[in-house]
Amino acid sequence: MMIRNNKGFGSREILTVSVVCFILAAILLVLAIRSSNSEKYRVMEYNARVFGLSATTYQMESSNNVVYMAELLENGLFSEVKNPFGGDKYCDAFESKVEYQDEKKYVTLQCGSYLIEHQLISSSEYQIYKVSKWSLKNEDGMQKRLFYNYKVNGKDVFDQDYNEEMFLYVFNNKMNTEYAKIDDIPAKYHVYSKTLYRTKDLVDVISPLEKIDDDS
Repeated sequence: MMIRNNKGFGSREILTVSVVCFILAAILLVLAIRSSNSEKYRVMEYNARVFGLSATTYQMESSNNVVYMAELLENGLFSEVKNPFGGDKYCDAFESKVEYQDEKKYVTLQCGSYLIEHQLISSSEYQIYKVSKWSLKNEDGMQKRLFYNYKVNGKDVFDQDYNEEMFLYVFNNKMNTEYAKIDDIPAKYHVYSKTLYRTKDLVDVISPLEKIDDDS
């Protein structure tokens, strides 16, 4: 005989209702997370466009083909970009950059584990990737990049390793030099390189909420 509670519902009915409620709650949670992430992706896309446009004046004055966010921050021409995701408070000023190729501008913005990489600023859609930290671990399909540092008395001078362009920038600033290539740096500085790897997976494609004009 089926056992019923005081309100007339049997154990099977209660179990069914509980399962349905659990499923609905799970669906609502997933939708809320997706909605939250979507807004964060849009914020990142907008920040990437603003950063790309802000680098234009500096590039025209310096004639550099690559402008890092760190350069703009150092010269007081830009403000730190808040990371819309968890983790680091601000986007990475040493990974974020604007590149000029064939009279077109390409922006890279990294905020924590999320990345917009070499995206044409005037593009109607931005691809956003999730990346792992750079490490020595290598697996099939991973991105790879050469990083540099140098040693004094057997110890690394910089707290982090840099790609070639950024290494030259921070090294020249520190040493008050103007080396254009790594090979130009004298051997006495003990510059060394290492190959690091990371995963990179597409997570979303974002269209702007409103058009931002750009002559690229």
